[in-house]
Amino acid sequence: MNIAVARTVEDVERLRPAWEKLEGGHINSDIDFFLAHARHGQQVIRPHVVVVEEDGEPAGVAVARLENARSPTRLGYAMVFNPHVRSLTVVYGGLLARDANVGRLIDAVRGSIAPGEADVVRIRMLRLGSRAHELAREDASFLRREHFRRPVTHWRSTVPGSFDEFLAARSKERRRHVRRYARRLDESCGGEVEVGRLHSRPELERLFDDTFEVYRRTYQASLGVGFSRDALNRRLTETCMERGWFRGYVLYLSGKPVAFWHGNVYGGVFWSVATGYDPAYGDTRPGTYLLMRLIEDLCADESVHAIDFGFGDAEYKSHFGDESWLEEDVAMFEPRPRAVAINLGLSAIRGAARTAQALARRTGRLPALRRRWRARLGDRAPSGAAP
Repeated sequence: MNIAVARTVEDVERLRPAWEKLEGGHINSDIDFFLAHARHGQQVIRPHVVVVEEDGEPAGVAVARLENARSPTRLGYAMVFNPHVRSLTVVYGGLLARDANVGRLIDAVRGSIAPGEADVVRIRMLRLGSRAHELAREDASFLRREHFRRPVTHWRSTVPGSFDEFLAARSKERRRHVRRYARRLDESCGGEVEVGRLHSRPELERLFDDTFEVYRRTYQASLGVGFSRDALNRRLTETCMERGWFRGYVLYLSGKPVAFWHGNVYGGVFWSVATGYDPAYGDTRPGTYLLMRLIEDLCADESVHAIDFGFGDAEYKSHFGDESWLEEDVAMFEPRPRAVAINLGLSAIRGAARTAQALARRTGRLPALRRRWRARLGDRAPSGAAP
């Protein structure tokens, strides 16, 4: 068995034939998407792609990068600890290997860094119960492994041949909800409803400007998550537009942008990237209206068989998803004092947050607390420059 590590963009380019043989069907592990991120990500130090060869043939590729990252830790929505961490990060979907070779690939990743080169080796979002998840959690001592990181739910839905079929698979109450709020939205602006489909490179500036008009009013903007107008997101969007993957939707009411939904069609799946709506229009459910128009388009596209809503517990995901599973990061901190101290600090705060959340859930106050936090954050959403 031979192990090689590509540490430059040029080295990665030379791996293209081996990489494409093992392509896993996720856009994050696509070589062109990865290279765009490596070239333009401010936090990226360099690529770190690990290749395992057997008898001269690629048996596995770990799509990873060395980066100066943050480890944001919150109590509720309040940031309480956010240390700088040098991380060797395997991207989501970045373990390209058959089950028989996954263990060797994970070992190769962990053995590929020099002492002091990174604080932590992190493999993003592995499915609980999968072979990769089981193997990645092995051999980590108490002080080196993460504690109290809660797995997150990942939602997906089948895309049938027609929108009517999609709605028919939802509950009667959900179908009534969709129709009622569509009528309410139409009535609220005298029928001046427009769905902007901004998928191509000439539409990029309008897409970003109109999306930001909505985004800056959302609670996500106060958290600094979701959409961004930075150089990295711009280049990733351009890359996806150039390859015909990108789908950008903006909902306009009487000419004003009030909701957006961005994603990419890759490997037969629509991967949701960013979404948001202006809370001033929340009573008309503009996000749901726009999602229905998006799904209607996907149903008409014979190349698409699923919509991936990504991680999290937003209500729309359980309302319109028909399959879910749990995923979590698996991280191993390096056996050095600073790295161990960071891990213990993160674990202590996560433990306190989990205890508080469990108490709120038992008393039935958790949903109300979440709504209150988000309302407060929405009131504080920035109105000036992009985050």
